[in-house]
Amino acid sequence: MSNEVDAKTARERAKLIAEQRRAERRNRKRKCVVCGVEESDKTPLGPHPDGIGPSCKDEVACQQRRVAR
Repeated sequence: MSNEVDAKTARERAKLIAEQRRAERRNRKRKCVVCGVEESDKTPLGPHPDGIGPSCKDEVACQQRRVAR
């Protein structure tokens, strides 16, 4: 009987950990693959033309930030 209780608590604990990780993933901000700036209202990200990840929609500003780094 105690094995069943231990297994149940372990499953419940695993569920809580998984939900916490999902929440962290949802709240994490994406970064541009070219210049490294985080996504915000001022710098919205879109798909990179080569398909390597998210990149800035304004290419000129993105290149300027990359050069400044």
